[in-house]
Amino acid sequence: MVELSGVEDTQPAVITTAPDGVITSLNPAAERLLDIAADAVIGQLTPTLFHDPAELAGRMDAGVLQAEALIADRFDAIVARARIGQVSQEEWIYVHRDGHRRPVLLTVCPVPDTSGNVIGYCLVVRDKDKQVGAEELLRHQAELLHLANDAILVRDLDRDTITYWNDGAVRLYGWTAEAALGAYIHHFLRTRFPRPLEEIKQLFLEGGFWTGELIHTTRDGRTITVSSRWTLLRDSQGRPTGSLELNTDITEQKRAQEALKVAHEELERRVDERTAALSEANERLRVLSRRLMEIQESERRAIARDLHDEIGQALTAMKLNLRELRTLPNCEHVEEQIADSLEILAQVLQRVRSLALDLRPSLLDELGLVPALRWYAGRQAERAGWELRFSAEGAVTRPSPEIEIACFRLAQEALTNVARHSRAEWVEVRLEFGTREVVLVIRDGGIGFDLQDIRNRAHAGTSIGLSGMEERVRLAGGEFAIHSTPGEGTEIRALFPTKPEPRLGENAPT
Repeated sequence: MVELSGVEDTQPAVITTAPDGVITSLNPAAERLLDIAADAVIGQLTPTLFHDPAELAGRMDAGVLQAEALIADRFDAIVARARIGQVSQEEWIYVHRDGHRRPVLLTVCPVPDTSGNVIGYCLVVRDKDKQVGAEELLRHQAELLHLANDAILVRDLDRDTITYWNDGAVRLYGWTAEAALGAYIHHFLRTRFPRPLEEIKQLFLEGGFWTGELIHTTRDGRTITVSSRWTLLRDSQGRPTGSLELNTDITEQKRAQEALKVAHEELERRVDERTAALSEANERLRVLSRRLMEIQESERRAIARDLHDEIGQALTAMKLNLRELRTLPNCEHVEEQIADSLEILAQVLQRVRSLALDLRPSLLDELGLVPALRWYAGRQAERAGWELRFSAEGAVTRPSPEIEIACFRLAQEALTNVARHSRAEWVEVRLEFGTREVVLVIRDGGIGFDLQDIRNRAHAGTSIGLSGMEERVRLAGGEFAIHSTPGEGTEIRALFPTKPEPRLGENAPT
């Protein structure tokens, strides 16, 4: 049977006595009820200790005959009927040690020997208040079992037959208790298990409980999913006797979960498709950006060549012609104009050469990144007046043209920004050549800036220098990082993974 909470407190208190009333034993329930240890009373006191003295005296003074036996003393008032072999049941008042008065129902039984002589008494004491409360509790809990929305059932462990079937089970499955009781549960409900039944039974017996989802069939043929919780029931000797099962209908919940799963899978599919489309678009954009930069570099190279080879040569020819003109007779009156023209021409020629070098320094194509970058950084330092700290570390091997161009353009942009904004007294340009990467570091001792402010301006489109550098490095397959703090200068670092492929005819600088 199922043991309900709260009932254990209603177990009767049992006291045994000798014929003269001296207590010979108290059970644990008596110790709890009377709040006294058995050792303190056994062999020493009588049950009159627990009674209301006035009540005992009143019954004695009345001279009441109990079953034709005269009440001679206070203990006689308790066991008068039992002395002549009868069982009595009366209401008494027990007085607790702290003075609390407790109404009890006292049953007194004689304990006879084999000849029928009374050799002692057995007193069974029940707390009337708790007795009534326990009966109400049992009735209330029984009602709750039937009022529960969940199906609650008990099955016999040996035969798997149903021995209890509450109203919740009637509502869930459609079968009355009369139809369900005694039925083999798994055939009756056409149970489908998540794993072999024997495995579940073994786990259940070992652990004393089991929780899982089962599929059942109702009386009208509907298939439902229940969350089932099993608790092992045992008899008074601790032997397994049955299973208390609580089944909650989760069919709609499972359907909702399945619908949510389908919707989630559909969403993931669409996200994957969208992500693939975006990745493809980004890849096309990267290819286009890379191609645009290649075209830009090609145009820079062509313009630089035109400036150097054609315009530069034409300006040089003009310069030679003006010098020749100065040697002709009768030109003294235009000497000043010729001198001014030569000065202007020299400035224009120098500017054209500078533009050609800025567009595409021939050193980059002819000798590689290190000489070109050393030359460019030195020229910028000379113009701006800062101290240049240039170094190239590691086994210098020329990387791919794409990486060389990316490094050079990044240095151009960074050094231009230093010249315009940093007020630096020194600038460090460092190239680090590893076996698998090339690292470019540009660091200055200038005034620095608020990096987040620059990024916000870049996102707003009002400043494109930083985003342009990042994009150029990314298109070359590299990683870009920048650190700056107002008053503490700025450091730019770019890392390009590379597998060096030496080219014929190159002069690696030292």
